[in-house]
Amino acid sequence: MFLVAAVVGLALAMLLYFRNKKQHYGKPLTIILFVLRALIGGLLTLLLFNPYIRQKVSSVEQPTLLLAHDNSASLVLSKDSAFYQTEYQQQFAGFRGALNRDFEVDEYLFGQEVRDFDRLDFQDQLTDISSLLQMVERTYYKRNVGGVVLLSDGLYNRGFEPLLLAERFPFPIHTVVLGDTLSYPDLRIKDTHYNKKVSLGATFPVRVVVGADDCAGKQAMLTLSEEGKVLARQSLDIASNRYSKEVDFMLEAPTKGVRQIDVEVTGLPDEAQKLNNVKRLFIEVQDQKYRILCLADAPHPDLGALRSVLNEDCEVDFAFGHDEIPDLSKYQLLILHQTPSRHTDFAALQGQLERNKKIPVLFVLGNGTDFDALNRLQRAVTLKRGVTNSILDVKGFVNPSFGTFTLGDKTKEQVVKYPPLALPHLETDFHLSHDDLLMQEVLGVKSGLPLMTFVREDRKEAFLFGVNVWRWRLYNYYQDHNNVVFDELFSKTLNYLLLSRDDGSAVFAKEEYYGNEAVTMSAELRNPNNELVTDPDLSIRIVNKKTGETYEYVFSKREHDYELNAGILPEGLYTYRAEAMMAGEKVALVGSFAVVAMGIEAQQLTADIERMRALATATNGHCYTAQQLSDLLSDLHDDTRITSVEHHETRFEDLIHAKWIFFVLIGLAALEWILRKMFGSY
Repeated sequence: MFLVAAVVGLALAMLLYFRNKKQHYGKPLTIILFVLRALIGGLLTLLLFNPYIRQKVSSVEQPTLLLAHDNSASLVLSKDSAFYQTEYQQQFAGFRGALNRDFEVDEYLFGQEVRDFDRLDFQDQLTDISSLLQMVERTYYKRNVGGVVLLSDGLYNRGFEPLLLAERFPFPIHTVVLGDTLSYPDLRIKDTHYNKKVSLGATFPVRVVVGADDCAGKQAMLTLSEEGKVLARQSLDIASNRYSKEVDFMLEAPTKGVRQIDVEVTGLPDEAQKLNNVKRLFIEVQDQKYRILCLADAPHPDLGALRSVLNEDCEVDFAFGHDEIPDLSKYQLLILHQTPSRHTDFAALQGQLERNKKIPVLFVLGNGTDFDALNRLQRAVTLKRGVTNSILDVKGFVNPSFGTFTLGDKTKEQVVKYPPLALPHLETDFHLSHDDLLMQEVLGVKSGLPLMTFVREDRKEAFLFGVNVWRWRLYNYYQDHNNVVFDELFSKTLNYLLLSRDDGSAVFAKEEYYGNEAVTMSAELRNPNNELVTDPDLSIRIVNKKTGETYEYVFSKREHDYELNAGILPEGLYTYRAEAMMAGEKVALVGSFAVVAMGIEAQQLTADIERMRALATATNGHCYTAQQLSDLLSDLHDDTRITSVEHHETRFEDLIHAKWIFFVLIGLAALEWILRKMFGSY
């Protein structure tokens, strides 16, 4: 390339100054003009090749401090609430201002979510410290971070233990302990487990988890009541200062409607914090049942595990092997466990499914499945046994992009620890779009194939690739002494399949809002071509099922969807019906949600000073109290780790982008022109 440029430059210069007999210059000037023209021609030729040039670039990165403040409600529910709403606000504003004057600072608030610092109002109803640390790790990777100033009470109720992330941070976390650090005797309702909908006449369970701190030797009373009438009660002997106990009650559902049940634990007359002693449950008693048919190749413990997640609203019938296939028109869901198999009356099953095109189906695939018959039974996926003809141990993990329904953080964390399912080696070819809930992991390798997936076209279909989910249920109980995670995973799966099919339009609302939280929703409308539209007006009617009070709103339109802020609603169970006119037809979307008085932030109010100290120690930081902000500011000024960093980088850039070569060419051409002009050539 350089040789070609040199040859072209020399050739151009020779043609002009040695081969051209009309030029009459002296020998010295001819040589100078020859060199100038050769350089111009060579550089222009070189630019046509556009070579890369290597450049060494140096830059200085100034240190950044990260300021992250806890905005959760737990900080103003303790005895120090007046201090944090008044005097502390002034102290923190001064500290924040001084920090911004002396350092480059990025500021964040965290609680329910991580966001840029706007207003410190302690209104967040959840605390997730791990999300904050994940954001810091992701956003400031390989950045010059001088340290993180984390102001919090150290309590979290979403996400996972923040210390697991902090241990690998390359920069210090300086913690400031907020909240009440003194421990007081406290009784509380830690958690409740119950079905939000039950069948009329059914007996349904309510599990209450009671906690107590510094109450050893005391006696407490747990009471369930409805409109002042005691439904059940149980006395509790508190044996230790860190007490927790699960108490189960069985209640009746004799009448249809909404039941408002108050759960209360009492026993400490002078208890400092009583907000967490009471929790209100809303249970809807429905006169409606679902019938589910389970066709299985043979009896299997999976069937009992799946049956356990269904509530009293569901009646389950079983058929095995050579049994006659019942009339599917009587059922709202079909579960095929390793079916069709070699024992199945395939013609009868296929005929039933063709006559009942809307019935949703859950396929549980295992070694007993006849995959050739299965391929003829549905058209979502083609399956055939792999060349190894072996049984694989397949583990699962949650697909983060799954969007059909939501799972709790604990479920996502525990699924990866579940024992493997048994699945034949398969070759899989999907023909329809599918939403993957769980993905396969074989021998530690993530295969990219689904372990559980949902297909939605004429009928709703779900595929579980593997058997032995009963092991998951046992593992869940072994870990937590309950089946909450397993039940959430499969109850939401079965509930999704049981719900009637719609056109893809939907209202997105939370199942539960707290009493001081605005009820916000979003919605999507889709036309017959399944395209998102926002032309129609979307109205909604919200009804308190207990009082009958009605609220009517119209959604605001956004670019592709709708949004609504209904404000703060009174405590209770609500149903809603959203309506819009589209293509001359009315589209109606229905659902329900609850508004509860007390949030999870009131469950524990004593600051976890040990966690805050551990976060600082693990990262070579320091721990301070809210009264030591001036000490923290002084220590930051003296911290030699907060310093600028010089980066050296070698870059390769196109020669044509180098500005200096333009000026060199202009200079050479101008000099040649001036010399020729002076000596009479122009």
